[in-house]
Amino acid sequence: MEVFVHRGLLLSGVAGVGKSTISSEIGRSLVAAGKVIALVDADALAQFGPAMEGEPLADRRAFYDRLKCANVSSVWTNFKELGARFVVVAGCIDHLAVREEYIASLTGCEVTMCRLVAPTDTVRRRLRAREEGAKLEGLLSTLTRHEAELEAAAVEDFVVANDRSVAEVAREILVRAGWVDQLESRW
Repeated sequence: MEVFVHRGLLLSGVAGVGKSTISSEIGRSLVAAGKVIALVDADALAQFGPAMEGEPLADRRAFYDRLKCANVSSVWTNFKELGARFVVVAGCIDHLAVREEYIASLTGCEVTMCRLVAPTDTVRRRLRAREEGAKLEGLLSTLTRHEAELEAAAVEDFVVANDRSVAEVAREILVRAGWVDQLESRW
């Protein structure tokens, strides 16, 4: 049986569900408990273009999923060398194969995955507050389909509703991931 020294959390969900906000709160909680933690926004690691115009959407998504995982692997290596014991990766993980790629990119980690959900109207409101133009329209037009795809894929270990305070949601994730003990003890 492999003994893991590092712990990873994949925080998935649709755009606008609150992944970045919740991952920041998880990080804040662990840092306050004296833990060395890395936070990674997978989408930020795939800001690469131009988009593969003319390619089928599935091919473009696969390309960007591979790019995200390759970059997560690189930054995780750097964070580990600097002493990180925990890593939280926020991104949309919608297939088992993609989940496995992310797990492989977090070498030496015991990895748990949470899918964050929120009422569709709440997500729409958040998207309207932060996006505009064609990007906003694209996200809004595919939102309910994407929510259904994530639910049907069910590649997560557990689901948490982002319908309370940020601190309460983060705490529930830490409990369900088995990390809450790290808030009370030194490692």
